[in-house]
Amino acid sequence: MEHAGRVGRLKAGKVADRTFVSLDENILVANAAKTMYERKECTIIVTRNDPETRSRIPVGIITERDIIYRIVAQNRGPFKVMLKDIMSTPLITVDSEASLEQALSLIKENDISRLPVVNKKGGGIIIGLLTMKMLVKSVSIGKVAQVE
Repeated sequence: MEHAGRVGRLKAGKVADRTFVSLDENILVANAAKTMYERKECTIIVTRNDPETRSRIPVGIITERDIIYRIVAQNRGPFKVMLKDIMSTPLITVDSEASLEQALSLIKENDISRLPVVNKKGGGIIIGLLTMKMLVKSVSIGKVAQVE
C-alpha cells in the first residue's frame, strides 16, 4: 500500500521525457518528417514565437500518423504544406506539478496518446512529454483501473 501512496505523489514533471522535438509552425511537413526520421521521434511539438514574451509557445502537436493521414493519404504535397496546416490544436497540456493520475485522466478524457508537460509557473513552457506507455509503467495497475 505504501508503494501506491508513493506513486500517487509522483508528479508529471518528474516522469516526462525531456528529449522531445519542437519545430516552428511555419516549417514544411517534409522538413519535419526528415527531422522525425533523423531524431527517431514520432511526435513534434509545434511552436510559435510570442512577441510579448519573446519565447516559443506551444500551439499544436503532430505525429507520424498525422503525416500519413493528413498528407500521404490525401495526396497533399509535403513540400507545400506547413505544420500549422495539419497540427492537432488546441494543444492539451498538463502542469508539471499535476499527479500522474491527473495526467492519465486528461489522456483518457481527450482520447490522446501523448501529453505535453508544461511549467505553468514558468510561462507555460513545455518541459517534457508523457505517453500512455510511460504512465502505465509509472502508475500501479490498481491506480490505472481506478481511473477507468
